[in-house]
Amino acid sequence: MGTTLLVALVAASRIVITEVMANPRGITGVHMPEDRNEFVELYNPTDTMLDLAGWTISDGDAVDQICAWTDSSILNPGSLRLGTTWLDPCCYAVVLDPEYTDTAALGGCEQPYRFGPGTLLLTVGNTTIGDGLTTNDPVVLGSAAGDTSTFGTPSDPTDSIPCDAGDGISWERIDVLGPDTVSNWIACLDTAGCTPGSPNSSLTYLDLAVSGIALVDTATPPPGKPLVATACVSNVGFAPANGWSLSVFLDRNGNIRPDVGEHDSTFVGGSLLPGQTETLTVHLTCPPVTSDLCALLLNPDGDSANNFMRLTIRPAGSGRLFDLNLSSFSPDGDGREESLAVAYRLPEAKGTLQVMVYNLGGRQVATLFSGKPLAASAVVYWDGRTSAGDRAPFGVYAVCVEYRNGGTTRTEKLPVVLLRK
Repeated sequence: MGTTLLVALVAASRIVITEVMANPRGITGVHMPEDRNEFVELYNPTDTMLDLAGWTISDGDAVDQICAWTDSSILNPGSLRLGTTWLDPCCYAVVLDPEYTDTAALGGCEQPYRFGPGTLLLTVGNTTIGDGLTTNDPVVLGSAAGDTSTFGTPSDPTDSIPCDAGDGISWERIDVLGPDTVSNWIACLDTAGCTPGSPNSSLTYLDLAVSGIALVDTATPPPGKPLVATACVSNVGFAPANGWSLSVFLDRNGNIRPDVGEHDSTFVGGSLLPGQTETLTVHLTCPPVTSDLCALLLNPDGDSANNFMRLTIRPAGSGRLFDLNLSSFSPDGDGREESLAVAYRLPEAKGTLQVMVYNLGGRQVATLFSGKPLAASAVVYWDGRTSAGDRAPFGVYAVCVEYRNGGTTRTEKLPVVLLRK
């Protein structure tokens, strides 16, 4: 089937594959959890009851007919719909492995799922779904009328799905009406690892992040002078955020908490849709001593690790050539404080400038800039790697700025801590 035709059929499908469990928790083998606890969740987004009798499901190796689930030994049968293939509008069906209620089950994990109320249970006429789902199997749902819904982009075998979401973790469709693309699937975020017969975890996953903090003017003013900064809040989750709060403060005691006398400014935000970012401006007074300017989200959400960001403020007045934006940073790939910003301020854009990093043994580790400065003030960055491209080990380093102009040389150093996880 050509890609264009497949996309057209998917767009017209009345039933959608919304969740796939190909790697159930537990070990594999006959009568074992991985052999009997696979499932495929379906959703009817229409306003019409649909009969799934005669529909087929395939993993690319075998094609099975969907049929009604009739085994009433399943747990809590009273809250489920059994013995029929009719799926109500805006409701879920779960296609179970026929051996889900196997009385000879081995390896534990017997009937592990708690289905949403009113879930229609279905199964297939064979002993397995397809040829037994594996983590690299796509899934294709079809009907005689031409409906087709897919998981794992079977029309594109070169992309990154299907793959293993993790032991006991399902793949969930983010936008149930969206296409079968890599960006529209996510490993289940629910602590149970899956949500069969219930709305997918991504629909309610709230995650706000402090995505940036910076000074409007890279040149820090003297103590007591006005200081203007911006802080950015991004919705990196899948659910809209409302009524969130952000505190921006000068953390003079280093406890990462706004206290009395730390110029705390609290902003209450409105609606922030997934993918949106709001930039806030805060007006402060430059502190008398070096302090961290912090931005902290005050609302609990799905990932607290991205709720905080800081910027080290070193008041001007000493005639220093440069400042560091952080006293420590951690280039570990988590997206937080990945690089160190070195902001230099020269008397004029002449002469030569070198920005170097040394370890405590006095050995030069990296050169961040060497040559004639293009501007009197600018910012260069250290990503925590040596000049050879290797990851520098954790520890204390010295950032050194050497400025030569007209026979005069000025050299300054500031310490920074490189953290590694």
